[in-house]
Amino acid sequence: MQAQPVLKTKEKEIVLKAVDSLGRRVTAADVAAKTGLPVLVAQAELNKVAAETGGHMEVATTGDVAYKFDPGFQNAYLAKGIARFFQVAGKKAFDIAYFLLRISFGIMLILSVLAVLFIFIAIMIYSNKGGNNDRDDYGGGSFHFGFFDYLILRDLLNWGMYSTASNYGNQQQKRPRKSNFLFDCFSFLFGDGNPNADIEEKKWSLIASSIRDHGGVVTAEQLAPYTGAEPTNEDAVLPVLVRFDGKPEVTEEGGIVYSFPSMQVSATTASSHVSAPFLKENRWPFVGPQAGNLIMVYVLAGFNFLGTWWLFLQPALRELWPILLPLVTYGTLFVAIPLCRKLVLDAINKRITERNGKRSTYAEMLKAPSPELTKKLSFASQLRTGTRAIKSDDIVYTTEESNLDQESADQLIEFDKKLKEGRDKGEFDASP
Repeated sequence: MQAQPVLKTKEKEIVLKAVDSLGRRVTAADVAAKTGLPVLVAQAELNKVAAETGGHMEVATTGDVAYKFDPGFQNAYLAKGIARFFQVAGKKAFDIAYFLLRISFGIMLILSVLAVLFIFIAIMIYSNKGGNNDRDDYGGGSFHFGFFDYLILRDLLNWGMYSTASNYGNQQQKRPRKSNFLFDCFSFLFGDGNPNADIEEKKWSLIASSIRDHGGVVTAEQLAPYTGAEPTNEDAVLPVLVRFDGKPEVTEEGGIVYSFPSMQVSATTASSHVSAPFLKENRWPFVGPQAGNLIMVYVLAGFNFLGTWWLFLQPALRELWPILLPLVTYGTLFVAIPLCRKLVLDAINKRITERNGKRSTYAEMLKAPSPELTKKLSFASQLRTGTRAIKSDDIVYTTEESNLDQESADQLIEFDKKLKEGRDKGEFDASP
């Protein structure tokens, strides 16, 4: 998900100044008294500021909640906004560079292979014209292209076509699209994108589903399998409070549960479902399923790598080193980049496995909760109210109809009510 810049609203600026002037340890009531803002607005803004600046919540023995901020928290707020701006700008620049690399490497591979073939062909023609003179001068340092060298070159050129033809029948059924060489080069060099590009949307969707599944009241331990934070880290719940309009509730033992009344209102009739037990990230594959047949890429990359180095190491071709050196460099990079990427992917996938393991462990902990967590879950269950469905029968006004039509309907209902009351009292004759 694309990072959004941190925006300062008018209310947020007022709250920031009030927190700083009050000593950076405040309650929602303190801010409301200082600024005149409604208490609910002050609490909502405090949740946002705490989430964006690394603030902390403190619970008193009376059950009241205070917010504490570190010195210079406003600078941290500004720094985070600047960091997000550069993150967005950096992503745009990376996308442009990524596209240029995608095109240039495929085209350059073709040009490099053509250059190597042209040099080989020129050597073959020169060797055939030279005849025995070249053989006699071979020991003196001139170039000689022998019969066995020709056989090796022929096998390198034909091997890719034979391999492709022999595997064509099987690959044709498995491949989802017609192979495109430039796209396949891109897949070989850079892969096919992030398999977890939608991980943020998935995370918030699972959190919202978990809140609804638990009746609108959850604990930090129940959110940990989705946030990835330590179950005892109450600060990690602050972004959830901001996003889903939640508020903390304090248990008799001093623990905290989180209530989300706004999440319990629904206008759909869809049946409830059990959300996934934890957020699972996908491992990065070397190439994605949209990649075509990479056999030709492997063949040309190998041929280009071996061919450029073979030409570069020939003493008789030292005069061509200004041309061969870029070809050797490119041919080596075309092989080295995927190898380095494979090593990086292994490290990334190792961390993904660790994060999935941690979130899975947090989910397993809920199956056998500790006595302290059991008390918190019991308290949370007492606060649950269930989903409040908005039915069609409950609607008293809708923008689909004009105000006049609805006022007329209300007047008819009121008239019928008074008429019925009059009949019950005998004020009207019900007979025709």
